[in-house]
Amino acid sequence: MIDDIAADAAGFVVRQVGGLAVDLTVDQIFSRHSARFFHGVGRRVIAVVTLGGKRIPSSLRSVPKGVSARPRRSDWLALWTGILFWIALFLAAGLGLSYFL
Repeated sequence: MIDDIAADAAGFVVRQVGGLAVDLTVDQIFSRHSARFFHGVGRRVIAVVTLGGKRIPSSLRSVPKGVSARPRRSDWLALWTGILFWIALFLAAGLGLSYFL
């Protein structure tokens, strides 16, 4: 009985901390500056992979005051490509360098 209460409490704490970590990560990725960084990385990756055949416009275009920005499908593609490329780059570097440890 007491063991179950402790296990349930520990599980609750772990879920809350995990949820907070996910929320903070998502907020950081989709913050203004991080999103622009990943969008830029994605734009360059797409340009290199397609050998310059596909170009996505810069995310630095201005939006008139009082108007909400409407991201295009290519903006989302560049953002997610940049995020996934960055993750793959760090995984490859980590796995490659872990051989020497």
